[in-house]
Amino acid sequence: MRDRMTKDLTDIVHISSIALTRRTVLGGLSGGLAAMALPLASAAWATTAAHTIRVGDIAVNVISDGHLEVPVAFQLPRTSGSEVDALFKASGIDAPRQLTSPTNVTLVRTQNELVLIDAGAGSTFQATAGRLADNLEAAGIDRGAITKVVFTHGHADHLWGVIDDFDETERFPNASYVISSTEWDFWTHPDALSRMPEVLHGMARGTQRILKRIESRIERRNSGDTIAPGLTYLGTEGHTPGHMSILIDSHNEHLLIGGDALTHSIVSFARPDWPWGSDLDQDVAAGTRRRLLDQLADSRLPLIGFHLPWPGKGYVERNGTAYRFVSM
Repeated sequence: MRDRMTKDLTDIVHISSIALTRRTVLGGLSGGLAAMALPLASAAWATTAAHTIRVGDIAVNVISDGHLEVPVAFQLPRTSGSEVDALFKASGIDAPRQLTSPTNVTLVRTQNELVLIDAGAGSTFQATAGRLADNLEAAGIDRGAITKVVFTHGHADHLWGVIDDFDETERFPNASYVISSTEWDFWTHPDALSRMPEVLHGMARGTQRILKRIESRIERRNSGDTIAPGLTYLGTEGHTPGHMSILIDSHNEHLLIGGDALTHSIVSFARPDWPWGSDLDQDVAAGTRRRLLDQLADSRLPLIGFHLPWPGKGYVERNGTAYRFVSM
């Protein structure tokens, strides 16, 4: 399964790169080229304003769900403090004790569908997250108009927001749902809790409860499948066993919605080999990062990262033997 997912990603990104030129990449993402993005020290940047991108005749809105605060010691459990300090110092900033992680949700408008990619965290995961429903309303987007919710994976900050925490109703009442078959099988397996650290058991129970609630309306799909017009599922496993990215393709313009395949604007790019605490299979995730970074740098395929600095869009360039994220 992993070899198939990798082949799908390689083939589709290769096909995309044939059509891409620097003009196409810059045209596909609005806004000017900025310097390498650095993590932000606070949530003051969070905005209710949706950020709009055009990819051919597909409109993509990025909408904030707020942000997460995660201890560095949790995310880099096998990396020494001196190595962490040196990496951040080389980027011109002091190493933080907490990582402030934006949560950038994407809404894709095709000719016939309004597709939400991930549903945010809801209000019970972290107090700083769960802003998606309010920010959709502020942007004038009717949640009832969303026709499909596509999950990159089953972690709380991507899935729990599909259910209202107070009255247990579905926040997107007219939508169907899509998740990868491997991801569904992992989270719904009777022995799922035994396959992850104890610290994640509470989150796993929440994800299981929500998946059970929407089971009758959720499709299970695989890498390489078309999930909506112009949208293709791509296997980028490791963060979770069935983690998916989504390739948007319209009129020879392309954009990768990367989910949590690349989660930090410095660490994921400069040291993709470092084990990341929220990856369920840290070795597989590191391999996926290296392959994905190589492909993105070669093709200049633009991406949106769920946890990259707001609004999460940019491209990858090589930096010696490593890489860096360039915001756009």
